[in-house]
This record gives sequence, structure tokens and C-alpha cells, in this order.
Amino acid sequence: MSNLATRVQHTEESVSNFKETDTSILQERLVTVEERLQFNSDNIDDVWDSLEKLDVEAKDMEDKLAGWMEREIAKVYEIINTGNPLGQ
Repeated sequence: MSNLATRVQHTEESVSNFKETDTSILQERLVTVEERLQFNSDNIDDVWDSLEKLDVEAKDMEDKLAGWMEREIAKVYEIINTGNPLGQ
């Protein structure tokens, strides 16, 4: 008997006592897990989108604050340099 024939016979013997089982509950559980996974994935995508928007807003606010600070410091510098009552 060839090696292949021996393997086939061994496989047939291994599955000869196999009984059909109901896998519907397992399939339902898998579907539930897939749905939860998709829901969580969608939520993670939404969170990333929100974080990206917040990051853009924060950078815009930083730029505006830096510009305001530069203008205010320039005013103080101008007051000190042009109107110094103590002289130079």
C-alpha cells in the first residue's frame, strides 16, 4: 500500500466515528462577537476623528495665543523703551 493510501485510510478511520453536531449556537456567538468588534472598531474610528479635530483646534488656539502674547509683549517693550521716566 502506498504512503498516500495509508494516509487516506488513516484519515477515514479517524473521522469514521465523527457525529454531526449542531453549531448554530457557536455561529450565533461568532456573529455577536463580529458585530461587537465592528461596533468597537467604528467607535475607535470616531474617537480618532474627534481627537484629530481637537488637535487642529488646539494648534489653532496655540497660534492665536502666541500671536496675542507677541503683540502684548511688543506693547510693553514699546512703553519701556519710549517712555522710560528714569532716563537712559
